[in-house]
Order: sequence, then structure tokens, then C-alpha cells
Amino acid sequence: AVPPALQDKLNAGVATLCRCWRITRRDGEVLGFTDHDEDVVLDGLICRAGAGLSGSEVTARLGLAVGGSEVSGALADDALSEADLAAGRYDAAGIELFLVDWSEPSLFISMSSATLGEVRREGVAFTAELRGLADRLNHETGRRFTATCSADFGDSRCTVNLSNALYRGLGTITAL
Repeated sequence: AVPPALQDKLNAGVATLCRCWRITRRDGEVLGFTDHDEDVVLDGLICRAGAGLSGSEVTARLGLAVGGSEVSGALADDALSEADLAAGRYDAAGIELFLVDWSEPSLFISMSSATLGEVRREGVAFTAELRGLADRLNHETGRRFTATCSADFGDSRCTVNLSNALYRGLGTITAL
């Protein structure tokens, strides 16, 4: 729901909008970033400007395919470092996108919620894929029951111990 005061500004064509991202890492750390030229306080969280963070437009797809949305930026902020990315601290982090009136940050709407997917780095820049809620349905969880066994022969779910003498033997191949 769009707050009525924000809707009035949108109807009037007021151009004081920016995007803010709230990133929640799996270790519980919450970080805020904005594409505005000054920091924006969104619901008590300081969304830092100057981190070079920006988002792409969203490409909708039918079915459960990963959407075409990305967030990119430069590793120019202390809170967003190469070491943290390399250590996997942002893997599967939750990310929320907000449209915010920077002149009155209490007026905002949540645009989307996603999980950070594949992160590509090039020098001091990065691009991270955003995966929507439907992406979770593409991941296998639990066990599958099929006509054939879903475990790999000898793996941790298989009850066959391949080191057992019943499953080992020595021989010589004499012809092919």
C-alpha cells in the first residue's frame, strides 16, 4: 500500500525519489545503501550513499526461472568489502528494495524482496544476481522417492559400504 502522502507527491510529479536497499546477511548484520547522493535514514537504518550501488530494471519471466534483476556497485564502502564477498558473507543474503522520498524518508514503499544469488567480481566492481521467492521452489529439499534410488552408489545416503570385500575384487583385463 502506498502511503497517501507519498501518493499525493507521485500524482503531483514530485521528483524526490531514490532507491534504498536493505541487505540482511545470514550472520544477522543489516546494511543499508542508497543510490541517492546523501545518506537516507529508512525506518531507523542509515542507507549509505557513495557506495556506488545501483540496480537494474526487473525482467519478469513466466514459470519459476530466475528473474533478470541485478544489483551492482563498487567496493568503495567499508561495509561492503572484497574480503567479505570472498568470504561468502553475502551469499544468500536477503535484500529488500524500497522506493523512498529522500526529502521525507518516512514516505516509502517496499518494491521487492529477494535473495542474493551469484556474485561476479571484476576489480573493484561487483554484480549480484537477485533471486525472487519462486527461486526457492527450484531447489531440491528432502528426499525424492522414485522407481530408482535417488542416492549415488556408495555416498553418505547409500547403505552400501564400498570398502566391504563383497564389493571389491582384483583382476586382469586380457582383451577389449
